[in-house]
Amino acid sequence: MLTSLVLNRTILITSLFFIMGVFVVFQILFAGVKKALNVKNNNIDEYTLRTILGIIYILSILFIMQSSITNKHYSWTFVNFQLVAVIFYTVILNVPFKFHMFTPIVLAFMLFNSAVSSWQSWCLAIILILFYNSLNYIKDHTDKKFPFMLYWSSSIFFGAAYWFFINLKFSIGNPMFLTEIFYLAILELFTFGYIAILYSDVESRTALFKEATHDKLTETYNYDAFDIDFRSKFNKNMSANSKFTMMMFDIDHFKNINDTYGHLAGDKVLQNVVTTVQKVINNRDPLIKLYRTGGEEFNIIFPNYDLAQTTAIVHEIFTTVNHSDMIIDGQTIHLTISVGVSEISESDGSVNDFYSRVDKALYHSKKNGRSAITVA
Repeated sequence: MLTSLVLNRTILITSLFFIMGVFVVFQILFAGVKKALNVKNNNIDEYTLRTILGIIYILSILFIMQSSITNKHYSWTFVNFQLVAVIFYTVILNVPFKFHMFTPIVLAFMLFNSAVSSWQSWCLAIILILFYNSLNYIKDHTDKKFPFMLYWSSSIFFGAAYWFFINLKFSIGNPMFLTEIFYLAILELFTFGYIAILYSDVESRTALFKEATHDKLTETYNYDAFDIDFRSKFNKNMSANSKFTMMMFDIDHFKNINDTYGHLAGDKVLQNVVTTVQKVINNRDPLIKLYRTGGEEFNIIFPNYDLAQTTAIVHEIFTTVNHSDMIIDGQTIHLTISVGVSEISESDGSVNDFYSRVDKALYHSKKNGRSAITVA
């Protein structure tokens, strides 16, 4: 009895705890499923897993809740949660804007509630779709900062429109109509606040990750990232017999450039080389990774490539850099690189065996006149 009294007098607080609980439970569920799949070595994309799991999760809750009040005069009870569910689907799951994914869900919900013959229900369906469209538009047309006020104001507008037609359909009365809009505004305020905190946390972790794995000067991957990826690819090859090729290159006479033109000029040369090489990689295959592993030394990992498959790309990188002259202080600097390339072999007992072979190939290019490619 006491619980019933408290719940009846604290609907808003109860709703807030319920919605926050729904979000938290999803995060726990997602982390658990992700860990379980990782343990079984299932290589499923994290984004895809999150989307599929989230859609199943939120729809299950919606249909379970709605089934308890279907065909009853108070079947509008969970309307605010339906609107928050659209926010969850769009902003938290970040599902791409596709009507063919969202519209069938709305229509299925109408069928479930036997609302197909009601013109008000069709208006409600249109509002939900427009609401979904609005959230996606905001998401796609704002800068990196989380658009809290845009999301909130849009949600209040469409929420009020939704409740207007609910009032027409169920005649809930103006006092209840205004109360529910007020409750919705508070629920959405906390919902977007929660999402903003998650967004800020992700941004912070992304920045820290980038700082730890990227070279500050050239913004390409650093030695730590290379060491992790190199060992991972090597171990994967040993267990799954996958293909794996690596290219190592040095900028020729880089010390002379620093000594003659200064370290600032040397920095520009490094940045120019990275930009040039990365452009070739992006045009060929974004899965190929470039790393700055030393002062003027770079490594490129070709995942799932054998030696023959890398030949054209290696030669394009070599040729492109060798034709990327720079003008510094009125002086033209002709850039060339020395290259070593090799594919992983069954005889490689450790990562050091493979790395050494590529390193020796590079050394051979440097020792024999530079501006050359040695394949080992």
